[in-house]
Amino acid sequence: GTQGIFYGRSDVLFVSIHADPRGDYPYYLGHADETGSGEGLGYNMNLPLPRAAGAQQWMAALETACIKLGMVAPEALVVSLGVDTAASDAGFGLQGADYLRIGERIAWLGLPTAFVFEGGLGPDIGIHTVNVLEGFETAA
Repeated sequence: GTQGIFYGRSDVLFVSIHADPRGDYPYYLGHADETGSGEGLGYNMNLPLPRAAGAQQWMAALETACIKLGMVAPEALVVSLGVDTAASDAGFGLQGADYLRIGERIAWLGLPTAFVFEGGLGPDIGIHTVNVLEGFETAA
């Protein structure tokens, strides 16, 4: 996946907030101690959370990611946006307003940003995706 593509590179910072692989898919990668290799050491950041984590814990992980981004000072940002974190998707229990906040926080980075839709399974994936984009647009 994306982590593997950039794992040994220092020109791309890869950050991922996802379910803890010790008890959830994909089980074999995405652990917090996977931080890159060679020149890429320190340029891979996994922020695994327990599946039962709610919005407060998820937003704290996003803040950690944003702090790391601020330290690296990238020229641009690509967000692989999966909304399988929604309560309706048996994810982390995020609600519509949480997705607005996510978009706002990403916008506050002040970076040229591209969103790539990664999906979700619940019935609200469309509105949650729109909420992220609206939050981003409103705060930008």
